[in-house]
Amino acid sequence: MRVLFIPLAAASHYYPMVPLAWALRAAGHEVCVAAQPAVADAVVRSGMQICPVGASFDLLGGLGEAQQELRRETGRSLAGFGEMTAIPEDVRRRFVAARNAAHTGAAAAMAGELVAFAGHWRPDVIVGDVVALAGPLLAGVLDVPLVYQAWGPQLPAMARFPGHGAPVETWPAELRALYERFGVTPRAVAGTLTVDPCPPSLHVHELPHRLVTRFVPYNGSAVIPDWLRTPPRRPRVGVSWSVSNFAHLAGQKAPLATVVEALDGLDADLVVTAAAQDREHLGPVPAGVRVEEGLPLHLLAATCSAVVDHAGAGTMLTVAAAGVPQLMLPQEPGQLRNAETVAAVGAGILIRGPQTDPARIRTAVEDLLTEGHWSEAARKLRDENAAQTTPAQAARVIADMVAART
Repeated sequence: MRVLFIPLAAASHYYPMVPLAWALRAAGHEVCVAAQPAVADAVVRSGMQICPVGASFDLLGGLGEAQQELRRETGRSLAGFGEMTAIPEDVRRRFVAARNAAHTGAAAAMAGELVAFAGHWRPDVIVGDVVALAGPLLAGVLDVPLVYQAWGPQLPAMARFPGHGAPVETWPAELRALYERFGVTPRAVAGTLTVDPCPPSLHVHELPHRLVTRFVPYNGSAVIPDWLRTPPRRPRVGVSWSVSNFAHLAGQKAPLATVVEALDGLDADLVVTAAAQDREHLGPVPAGVRVEEGLPLHLLAATCSAVVDHAGAGTMLTVAAAGVPQLMLPQEPGQLRNAETVAAVGAGILIRGPQTDPARIRTAVEDLLTEGHWSEAARKLRDENAAQTTPAQAARVIADMVAART
């Protein structure tokens, strides 16, 4: 069969799809990715082919503008509220509407080229990111099943997102107009199956037609550096940070810099892996601190005794799959919910708030390194993940589902 993947225009949303794409390809199926150009390099580096669509729209820019508008209106970042429920209701409605408008804009920009390509390529099934609105639209145009791909604990608010249970009349008018343009009847629940690579103990919200699968870490490709080829002589603490858009308000120190300051002089190997745009916020680093740009986290995490991170879904699950305890400093409500799930099973420590006291960070990391119950809980979470359905098994489920329709 032919399988068309439609990720969001961000590598962090494409990476969780890669193990399933590999499994389908290894099983003999044809696999192609259709996505905005922003993710093209990540797709090619994973060994897959891509058809770029929707170049005229900047999805991440639109989502970032929604957050900037929130800051302008309230003087606070998302992390400053801690919980979405703490945001005034009228402000929250405008923020959610702005984010939905960005997702709708991306779908509209992709639709023409996507439908034209898919009409020629003729996929038998579509695998789409749970928030990529172009996926359900294309599935309706082609009358083929849609498989949603999740990427971490999904918030209960997902039930109010188009295609996941939200009544069609509550959808953005522009999205309903897009369906009308292509002659497709919108459906409140669009997916036939939801592939969810998240251990059951971390589930927050019940997704429709869920197939729980093993989270197989993939954070990009790289040549293994010399220093990573042998075990460290001291405990290694990894610091993973990859989201500058949530990092700080003007005039405040970036959390990444605060973490490095907090851990300076710790009797451990400290390795910081950060995206290039976040490296500039770090500034000078103390002697003995290694900073790596573009190093896949799954390579580093396996060698660590503890990891400090922002609790992004891919980061959090990569560390969990390695069986390593983590200190989590979430910068927005979705990351906070991720961190709460890990903390609840005892596999990590959560420190709330946009900015934190270096002394608290240092004390928490020292606790992770010396108190064995954190590592024990992290290993249990790793084993729970390893016991789930493999990507190869999920590929067979999808193939059987498609065959049953013919």
